[in-house]
Amino acid sequence: MSTPRPRSVTLACVYGGLGGLLAVVALFEMLQNWGSIEVQEALRSGLEPLGADPDALLPTIRWVVMALLVGAIAATVFSFYAAKGHQASRIGLSVLAGLGAVTFLSTGVAGLLPAILGSLIVYLLWSAPARQWFAVVNGRTPLSLGTTPSVTGPAPHRADPSGPVAQPPAYDPAQHAQPGQAQAHALPVAGPVGRPRPVSLALWIAGLGSLFGALGSGLVLLALVALRDEVTKTYRENELLQNQLESAGMTAGQMVTLGTWLFGGWLVVSLLGLAATAWAATGQRFGWWALVVVSVVTAGFAALGLPVGLLWILGAIIVIVQMSRPESKAWFDRA
Repeated sequence: MSTPRPRSVTLACVYGGLGGLLAVVALFEMLQNWGSIEVQEALRSGLEPLGADPDALLPTIRWVVMALLVGAIAATVFSFYAAKGHQASRIGLSVLAGLGAVTFLSTGVAGLLPAILGSLIVYLLWSAPARQWFAVVNGRTPLSLGTTPSVTGPAPHRADPSGPVAQPPAYDPAQHAQPGQAQAHALPVAGPVGRPRPVSLALWIAGLGSLFGALGSGLVLLALVALRDEVTKTYRENELLQNQLESAGMTAGQMVTLGTWLFGGWLVVSLLGLAATAWAATGQRFGWWALVVVSVVTAGFAALGLPVGLLWILGAIIVIVQMSRPESKAWFDRA
């Protein structure tokens, strides 16, 4: 029978999941409309009263928004798995909620309510009922639950003259078998150890994500290299693309060069992801490390390509969470 989840854990995961999801939508919309006049004017009006130079800080602010988007996606995923009792997701959600609370608190009165919500999530995740529930789910039952160690075994025999006569032991064929037959009875046949479901899910997500990333980046890289002059001409003649170049402070040639390096790097990361997925599929311990490290690199590199890289960020977080589950680690440690 499964242990019921405490209300504190449910509330913390609901608050974390909804807050992360709302933040993802808001930040994604901001990045999507970053070059619009409305967003630029809103950022300038917020920076000018502080005495800051908007033109110098806008690129930095965009990187900060990208980092916040990655954190919001991670908080949403961590909330989902923490509700299932995943210890690493509980720690990750607590860290993100705590950092969010400090960040919002530094913004003044406007960030007071989100800061209180982040602090509440941390408190609920580490309250006494939550600690006990996570300990039970992860196989570390605390003594405060009232359980005491017990030794199970046959009750000691007490001689009772008035009791019934003890029956002789049942016939055991292994005692009367030949030496070869007795050895066959004593040694059970060990079957193959099946791959846990979290590992299979992580391998599928990492493999497909790396495959599509390699194909897409390879095709774009080929076009940028083989048709460089045509792409540069398109940037110069298209008014919308020209406005984006002006807002970024780059020329058409610089943009094509930057895209070549970015998609070349994405191709390398995708190929490394395919290799790490194949290595992890063998069940070797270093394959686990390779897939986790490549997933972290993938999430960071995909942040450079937002909003297109949003799916790869989400997939990388899911892979890391699935590979961190106890049954996944036990499967890789079996050798």
